[in-house]
Amino acid sequence: MTGWAISWGRLFVRNHILLFGLLFALSLAFFSPVRDNTFWHPVDYAFIDQAIDIEQSWRQIFVSNPPQPFQPLVKFVFFLEFSLFGLIASKYYLFNILVHSINAFLVFFLVLTLLRDRRIATLSAVLFACAVGNYGKAVMVASGISDLLITMLTLLTLLFYFKNELEKGGRLTSIWFFSALVFFVLSLLTKLTSFSILGCMLAFHVFFRAETKKPILNKTILTVAVVAVLALAAKQVFLQDIGAREDMLTNVPRIIRNFASYLVRMVFPIHTSALVSDSGAVVRAIYKFATQIRLITFLCIVSYSVFGFLFGNRTIRFFITWTYVTLTPFCFFEFPTDWLNIRHLYLVSVGFVMILASGTVLASRLLYQRAWRRFLPYTLPLLFVFLSQFILFRLDKNYERLAKTPTIHQLHENVIQRYYDTRSGSAGGTGQGQVK
Repeated sequence: MTGWAISWGRLFVRNHILLFGLLFALSLAFFSPVRDNTFWHPVDYAFIDQAIDIEQSWRQIFVSNPPQPFQPLVKFVFFLEFSLFGLIASKYYLFNILVHSINAFLVFFLVLTLLRDRRIATLSAVLFACAVGNYGKAVMVASGISDLLITMLTLLTLLFYFKNELEKGGRLTSIWFFSALVFFVLSLLTKLTSFSILGCMLAFHVFFRAETKKPILNKTILTVAVVAVLALAAKQVFLQDIGAREDMLTNVPRIIRNFASYLVRMVFPIHTSALVSDSGAVVRAIYKFATQIRLITFLCIVSYSVFGFLFGNRTIRFFITWTYVTLTPFCFFEFPTDWLNIRHLYLVSVGFVMILASGTVLASRLLYQRAWRRFLPYTLPLLFVFLSQFILFRLDKNYERLAKTPTIHQLHENVIQRYYDTRSGSAGGTGQGQVK
């Protein structure tokens, strides 16, 4: 029995190492256009400036200043990147791709834990690796590590929490619950939007009550809630400015409009920009009907949500709730009226890809006796993969253009000068070609 267990364990590890390798290779291929980019976003240079400050004093990790109010974990991780990569931008993008691959791997385990279906879990991970539903913007900017990191911590928190509830009876003393609590605390040191984790836990207890055999408000979720409240109270006491309050919406209609717009952008991400004007006649023709397409898309999403709640299984209901819960915090931020930041869809898209994967696999199984027709449902996720690749290529060209603007060029020169001033006392000189 022991020998069989060891052999099974080795097979389990080998298969999952292979899966991660495939997800990493897929992510590398998918995001290959980004690898030769330089830094193009002003926040990238702000992060580098902060990393140089941390070199001078480690206390800067805990300083609250724009564009990072209080994100010591993000600052620390970016500082480690800066220490290893210096000003070589391609290595930052490679690290982003690595973290993105890990997140796709965690999506696989999260779906597998809740649904016990390897095919749906694998397709969910593949779609997430191909940036379906979020279109890769968080991976394509060096400072996007903040979005990648909060998603990793959220997935780890919920994965360990769900395993503790489903496999360990929800014990407070188990290593699973302790690990979930650790990752949750770390997430609180990353972004305030991590409080949506509590909403996901609550939804889990609502939809998986039969499996856990526990009340919705039980000792484990109440313990996590107490930790969250204590963390928020500590931030309020020791850090008066913990967020960009001037950018917070209080207008309810605008919040609702943001909510609807984000849902639509997971399916139809094209908005008025160079993405449309430089994309050829076909895209411009499609965009002429953008308003009608958005309205139909929103109605389809709402209809599917209602249908999923009425007729779907518990896992589908949970991930529909995941999409709405994780999206809500971002709807309170104000943006120009013609666009929203699709970087915020990175975590939200976990629910979207699971719903898409589940519908595809289940539809295919209904057609299992129909020879080649059983593969027809896979054309829908394939279309989303092509859409994601198209958006990525267009965004990449736009970012290359932004990197050449006078504003970014000046930031580029300033950070090079400061980088070499802190090391050699010179004004930069021969080292300026190192930013790639």
